This record gives sequence, C-alpha cells and structure tokens, in this order.
Amino acid sequence: MTRRISIVCADMDGTFLATNKDVPTRNLQALDLLARLGIPFVPCTGRPVSAVPAELLEHPATRFAVGSNGSVVYDVARRKNLRVVGMDKPRVLTLYERVRGVEATFDIFADGSVYSERARYDAMGSYGIDEPSLAVLRRVRRPVDMDVPAIVERAVKVDKVTCFWHRPQDRDALATAIAELGGFSCAHGHPKNFELQAEGVNKGSAIEWLCDHEGYDVRHAIAFGDEANDLPMLTAVGDGVAMANATPEVLRAADHVTCSNDEDGIAQYLFELLS
Repeated sequence: MTRRISIVCADMDGTFLATNKDVPTRNLQALDLLARLGIPFVPCTGRPVSAVPAELLEHPATRFAVGSNGSVVYDVARRKNLRVVGMDKPRVLTLYERVRGVEATFDIFADGSVYSERARYDAMGSYGIDEPSLAVLRRVRRPVDMDVPAIVERAVKVDKVTCFWHRPQDRDALATAIAELGGFSCAHGHPKNFELQAEGVNKGSAIEWLCDHEGYDVRHAIAFGDEANDLPMLTAVGDGVAMANATPEVLRAADHVTCSNDEDGIAQYLFELLS
C-alpha cells in the first residue's frame, strides 16, 4: 500500500530543475504520475510565479504555485492570486538608503514583475554569479531608468526584495543593515544573495496557509528543497526531502534525502514511493 500523500511541493532552482535550468524529463513523468493519482503539485520558488517554467504551470498536476518565497500563493487553474503578503514600503526604503552605496542589486518584486535599477542590472555580470543563474536573473528582471524609491512608489504591493552581492564586504554590509533594521524575513536562495519578505513570510508559512485554505492535510504533504529558503517548507510538512546537492543545514533538517537535482532526485523519490 502506498503512503497517503495530500500534496507535493518542490523548490525550482537546484531542486526540480537541473543545474543548467532545464526541466528534466523524468521529473515531468513523475508529475504525470501525480496527475493520474489526483495528487496536486505545487512549484514553490523565490522567483515570481510568472517565471516558473511553462511546462510546469501548464501541467495537469499543477494546481497551485507559490512565488516570491511565500509572499504569493497563486491558483493556477483560476489564474488568480489567492494571497499576496506585501512588505512595509517605508522599511524597504529605509534599508535601501542604508545600503545604497553597496555593490549589490536591490531588485523589487512587485505586482507580478521584478524591477531593477538599470545600472545595477547591467553590473550583475561582474558579480561572479554562475552563468545559468545569471541568465535566469536577466530574463526575469526588467531594467528600468528609475531608482528604487520611484519603483516602490509606483508599486501596488512590494512582495520581495533580492540583493545579489559582489564582494564579501558587500555581503557583510548588507547583513549588518538587514539585522540592525529588522522586520524582515530573510533567507538565501543562492550562495550570493539575500532574499527578503515581510516578517513571518516564507515558503513554509505559505504552504501551511494553502493547506488550511484548500483543505489539504499538511501532515501528509511532501516538500523538496536544497537551500536555506526551503527550510521552513521542509519543516512545515510531514515529509521534508533534501536533495543530495542541498546545503549542510538543509541536509541536517530533512526527514529524507534523495538524489541530486541533476540525477532526477524528485522523480526517483516519487516513483519509489508511489510505484
């Protein structure tokens, strides 16, 4: 008898997607199996929902999506947001003023898009970010000829801020300013960034809210992840699964470990569990 599963959630980069950002065929086949069994699949990502690969958003198993590290919960079938938790705009602007001289991006996730000051966007290629990630960052972000205060003023809701840093001293300056100001939920979705949401908002809180809202038992949910921003999700569900390529802290916190993202780890875990 297969174990009861209410819902399956998975991070995208470093987890469901291969390192080169391709969608593995076997992982799609695992989603085919979920669809046949009537088990919903939820992409859970630091990206905006619009940047989730189309193959996943259009797959019949995908019922919901979580974007901006839990700030956005999206109903795929009805094509509408179920929940958006905005950040405190004055706090975002105060942080911006404190780190304005730091060599880092200050990307604003707002109203379904990601906006970057053009000069910071143009400088990203010199930060030592791996090429597959850099290609996604450039594709997802919209460089604009406005500064952050103007971007924030125009936004209806700011749901996330991401800072990719250049040098260790830039990382340290960002970390100090974020800690001193407080009032943010902060994690890492990449070795060279800080990802900020409203305090208390993360992938775990989003999955708990979704399960409560839609009637899924979170104790029978499975979640897959590899980075620190996945930890709240892995510990919120009944079965938190780390990829073999996960960070040490994620590996320690997980209930189980599967193969790496380049070895179709999600597919292997689900096929073994559900066959």
